[in-house]
Amino acid sequence: MKELRLAKKIIKTLVKDRIQYPGRLLADTLTTSGRCVVLLLLYYYVFNLKGGLINNTTFIVAAWSIFFYFAFMNLNLRNIARLIMADVQSGNIEVLLNKPISYLLYRSWWQIGAGLYSFLVVTLLGSVALILIIGIPSTMTIALFLPTVFLTFLMAVVLSLLIYIIVGLLSFWIIDINPVFWLIDKMVMILGGSYLPVALFPNFLYQISIYSPFGASQFITHVVYESWQMNWYWLILVQIFWIIVLGLAVYFMFRSVKKKVSINGG
Repeated sequence: MKELRLAKKIIKTLVKDRIQYPGRLLADTLTTSGRCVVLLLLYYYVFNLKGGLINNTTFIVAAWSIFFYFAFMNLNLRNIARLIMADVQSGNIEVLLNKPISYLLYRSWWQIGAGLYSFLVVTLLGSVALILIIGIPSTMTIALFLPTVFLTFLMAVVLSLLIYIIVGLLSFWIIDINPVFWLIDKMVMILGGSYLPVALFPNFLYQISIYSPFGASQFITHVVYESWQMNWYWLILVQIFWIIVLGLAVYFMFRSVKKKVSINGG
């Protein structure tokens, strides 16, 4: 209960802060819409050249898949890695580890709260714009769609946090994690279907995307495909598997970290 109250307070405070200072929302909206619009226009042209169908995928399905990727990225969960690095480099980690709350839970809820407002607004406005401009695919009208989207979204949030927490915890050993961060981030972008929809991947890359934690953290981009209706339970099981594996990795890394840090500054 204490953790839930803390989470609610953190999220409420950060959302109110973002509402009071709309500059961040404007920047996030312009960045997301700019990249997404350019990419969708490019794919619209390509799909027209190919007769409207590529790999048995229509433009409208590919467009929604790309949009879901960019909308999810507005949560900015990746930034938790750099927050952990900043805590380590500044020495603030010693103070935070001495608090009666879990440091990793505190940082996770902080990151969710920091990006939640932008995510909700961009997702709502972007969804309305896409519906009015290109419509919605039939795969988004079935009863299965909303509950499985919600479930895979929650799994994607947890898995993304775990991936970037591991990157952040590496700062206890290598100080500057930026090279590792860039490498992992690019793998998430490529395998998650950021600029090339997953349905258009060659088979070997598609298999890597499905069975790697980097692709699994972005399964939200799969929900519009027809294959989702048959494979959703399997893909969610893949997410659960990686959450368990990476959760154990975080547990052992953090236990080692606490041994390295002297709470009293000695």
